[in-house]
Amino acid sequence: MLLGLVALLFLGGAGFWVKTAAGLKLTLAAQPQQTAQAGASVAGAPGGLPVPKVTPLVTAPLASSSPPARVSIPGIKVDAAAEPVDVDAQGRMAVPSRPEDVGWYRLGPSPGEPGNAVIDGHLDWWTGAAVFWQLARLKVGDAIVVTRADGQSVQFVVDGTTTVLYDSRPPGLFATDGPPSLSLITCSGSWDRQKQTYSTRLVVHASLAPSRPTQTPGDGG
Repeated sequence: MLLGLVALLFLGGAGFWVKTAAGLKLTLAAQPQQTAQAGASVAGAPGGLPVPKVTPLVTAPLASSSPPARVSIPGIKVDAAAEPVDVDAQGRMAVPSRPEDVGWYRLGPSPGEPGNAVIDGHLDWWTGAAVFWQLARLKVGDAIVVTRADGQSVQFVVDGTTTVLYDSRPPGLFATDGPPSLSLITCSGSWDRQKQTYSTRLVVHASLAPSRPTQTPGDGG
């Protein structure tokens, strides 16, 4: 669950152990703990970036023409259903209920609308890799396609990635105005045993792809 899977592959082995993780004081909310099979401990909770507190917390979704239904990222072979998520009792952005899904912050813009749409996803789960396991492989120029509930698709192009401390507050992450953009978030860095979370968060930023000009008969050579 955006948690602390430690692959023995890195130690020359095959397989993995799952660490125990607790809830975080962060954007992404903790999920209920799950019992793993013998030989592995209980999977833990994810964590992301804090919701800014400089403005009153939004308590209802913004008016949206259509929410996202699926997110496709061909570069890392992701094709995931999008779950609407909001804020938990601690003011943290919730996470998707399933490791193969992504979570769309429904209190902010829908992808393609003014402002920065925020989508989170688990890095791993007590059963293994999750939807954003390979998010760090995205590079500038890669495409992200969001299919909305109304059937329309909105394409974004990755224009930057950054790694921030788990409790930092990147400016503009939850912006509700300005050019349409998209941020994808998952856990990264090393596992902090004391805090029971990864030390950093990976944020992939993408901007709305330019519209292709419509070609009319007679255009071109």
